[in-house]
Amino acid sequence: MAIPHMLSRAQPLAHNSSSRTGRMLLVRTMTSLRTNEIRHRFIKYFVKHGHVVQRSAPIVPAANDSTLLFTNAGMVPHKQHFQSPQTAPNPTMASIQKCVRAGGKHNDLDQVGHTARHHTFFEMLGNFSFGAYDKRRAIELAWGFVREELAMPASRLRVSVLRGDDEAYSVWRDDIKLDSAQIVQLGEDDNFWSMGHGEGPCGPCSEIFWDTQARGLPLDHTDRWLEFWNLVFMQYYRDAAGRLVPLERPCIDTGMGLERVASILQSVESNYETDELRAIVDSVGGLAADQTSRRIIADHLRASAFLIAEGVQPASTGRGYVLRRIIRRAMRAGRQLGIRGPVLAPLYPSLEAAMGAAYPELATARDAVVGVLEAEETAFLRMLDNGLALLERRLRTKKDNVSKVLCAEDVFVLYDTHGFPTDLTQAIARDCGWAVDIDGFEVLLQCSRQQNRERSRGELGVGSSGGAGAGSAVAAEVAAVCTEWQRDSLVRDSRFCGYDLDPDAVDGSVASRVVASRALSTGDLLVALDPSPFYAAGGGQDADTGTVSADSAHGVSYAVKQVVSPTVCGLTGVLVLTRRANSNSETANATECLHRDTAVVATVDMKRRRGCAVHHTATHLLNNALRTVVGDGVVQAGSQVRAQGLRFDFSSCALTSDQLDRIASAVNRAALAAMPVTVAHMTLADAQTMGALSVRAERQCADNVRVVTIADTKSVELCGGTHLRTTRGVFPFQIVAESSVGAGTRRIEAVAGDAAVAWLQNQLASARRAAAVLGAPGIDSLESRVRQLDAKSQAARDEADRWLHVAAAGIKDSATLKTALRGNTASAASLIPTRIHILLPDALLSATDSARLASERAIYLRTSEPTCAHVVVCGGAISLGVDSAALPGAHAGNLLRLLLADLLPGRGGGQDTLAHGRLNVPVVDPTCISTKLDK
Repeated sequence: MAIPHMLSRAQPLAHNSSSRTGRMLLVRTMTSLRTNEIRHRFIKYFVKHGHVVQRSAPIVPAANDSTLLFTNAGMVPHKQHFQSPQTAPNPTMASIQKCVRAGGKHNDLDQVGHTARHHTFFEMLGNFSFGAYDKRRAIELAWGFVREELAMPASRLRVSVLRGDDEAYSVWRDDIKLDSAQIVQLGEDDNFWSMGHGEGPCGPCSEIFWDTQARGLPLDHTDRWLEFWNLVFMQYYRDAAGRLVPLERPCIDTGMGLERVASILQSVESNYETDELRAIVDSVGGLAADQTSRRIIADHLRASAFLIAEGVQPASTGRGYVLRRIIRRAMRAGRQLGIRGPVLAPLYPSLEAAMGAAYPELATARDAVVGVLEAEETAFLRMLDNGLALLERRLRTKKDNVSKVLCAEDVFVLYDTHGFPTDLTQAIARDCGWAVDIDGFEVLLQCSRQQNRERSRGELGVGSSGGAGAGSAVAAEVAAVCTEWQRDSLVRDSRFCGYDLDPDAVDGSVASRVVASRALSTGDLLVALDPSPFYAAGGGQDADTGTVSADSAHGVSYAVKQVVSPTVCGLTGVLVLTRRANSNSETANATECLHRDTAVVATVDMKRRRGCAVHHTATHLLNNALRTVVGDGVVQAGSQVRAQGLRFDFSSCALTSDQLDRIASAVNRAALAAMPVTVAHMTLADAQTMGALSVRAERQCADNVRVVTIADTKSVELCGGTHLRTTRGVFPFQIVAESSVGAGTRRIEAVAGDAAVAWLQNQLASARRAAAVLGAPGIDSLESRVRQLDAKSQAARDEADRWLHVAAAGIKDSATLKTALRGNTASAASLIPTRIHILLPDALLSATDSARLASERAIYLRTSEPTCAHVVVCGGAISLGVDSAALPGAHAGNLLRLLLADLLPGRGGGQDTLAHGRLNVPVVDPTCISTKLDK
């Protein structure tokens, strides 16, 4: 904010030592405090003054707050308490809140690194009152902390108040004893706070400033004054008409930036020079002179690590997209520093050392965070190398373009096909003296998105017993009928009684009645039942199957084809039925049998229902075991529960065999203990207080959520699925696979109960068959027999490799061609001398043998003749070897991609000294290459 010229009239003042109350302030000389000591003193001070400490809320806002991507201020977790102070758990609270400002309305991403104060991740110290004290007490507490705990000299402090807020002005002048020249009165743009521009609590504020005494700046210069604490006095409610109505219970909300106050107390000019950030900045390698890039990396490491620790994964939309942008921006900064490999993952130990004492979750989530960073950075490096080769080719082939503008089509292909970030395209083009048609790119992007929307339009999700949705036309017809039923008040929301069925029961029949029915164009029948025992697909669990039979002389029976999800049609108990083959075929019109008020028997397939219940309870036990064995950093990313097995996705690096064994053992122990599984309904706030886990809390009403708890474990989850009454039915539990499904996301597939018994029996039968095929006496000796055969096979492979090395050194090229490849785009001086060696393989060589021969030959030539790059072509295989020590700037993977793009169409890549690929068309005549070189 701007500091008015009137501030220049202020003169240096002596330290204040008392207030109107006569209480002496024990003011010490200001000394340098480490960041963690500031945290400690802040909490200790406000606890001493009657505040309850609240741990930092998650960076990802509560599921019922859809207004923010991230928690971007200390007051965000208390928004509802400011509107209803009586709902606050305590009348006075204090916190140190983790915040992220990147993406959405509050976005500091592009400023980070270029200024002394901007961050994507930062910490906000705050104290709050929900009707407990007024602005006088808020000011006294703030001044006491600044003067007593931090020992800031009053002569270097100034405050601002809202012009017309005589009460605040009086407190500062008469109670705190500040000289009037140190109190600045400003307008509403600077000193009035509200939640956006609409209705809600609001009020004047008072800010505290520090005189940085920046060299060469006069007293009234804006850049000389650093605002570090804002005291908001929420004393009004702005109604829909814009009127300010005084609140019966005014609230207090204060926020002080930890990094800013640390820079003051440590007497440094930039937040990045404070102890914790400096430790990370100093750990960044590369060119020491480029402080901007080093600061970007340090800041982005903090933001990405804390986001991943809370379960945010790199993605193409929403929070995941912001995280991906942060990681890639750090990678770009690393390139500016000359770092060619991963940037953030290797720096994680410096973050943990700097901030681990304050945030133990950094140690708990270490493996998960580093795993995600490594996977994302490695993928981005591959994409970056491919994109750079393609972009270089575009710029080179369009060298006659006098306008030097990269067309929108090229930018879109790089973005849409190869995932190359547009901002990176702009940056690289700019470095080469080119502009980018970004407006044309935006038009192409919008057209692409519109086409995608048109392709997906009308595809409503109808939960079926097979797990697949109905066609869009049928789904639209179902939705239209349900809308008509609601409009005409034919159907009120029916009762779901499926939770009442005992999962161990054999008979799943329930007496019900038809409240509406309609024949569909497919010949099926759409009905609404009340009550309905059929579970619709949701929460990862498959829908029920079963039958609906008319309780009449007709004896007509229908199979449940689909259980329509309430999220699609707005109603519970809607089914799509199809006539069973053994049903009474004399009835011409189905609706005549199942018309409104017809009594029916709804029967759930209990074998399928029990299978789903077994695997849903097993999923909860698995989630709990994962968090116990791997750590609380594990965050569920999705699941599928079926009668035949389960699938569970979670954030983590790859698990070891030992970890998988411990997880399976933990689930089996819990299953054998027959622990009770209980269900309770409560508010979302109460569930969160219990520590309930959920990835789908937003799908439940915040006033009434369903919480499933497994006794004697830490398993407490929000869940709408069906479960066993005890864990006994989960035994035996067996993990059948663990794999990767994306950057930082793993998948476990498992079976439990009867499905596990069937799986184990099948595995045993397979082992017996394998023993017979391999000549083992029985399955007990199968492993030793496999090891014997493997040893023989390895000996044969070693012998083949020895002959391959001999062949690679002694084989004669069918042709050797000379050329040069460009090592980078900077200058022609980077041309790499290159020899292309053509081997015409024997017809008996397989494609694999040809590839191995090409690779070995490239390795041999790279070592024996290091002064040039060597390309070896053997049929459809191609390898490129280079001695990077002898040829600085040469990268085998990049050179091969350029070669495949310009000369020999194909696909490939590799590391800095050796790269491999496959040609689209095998080379059978060396003249086809020499002809292209001549051009």
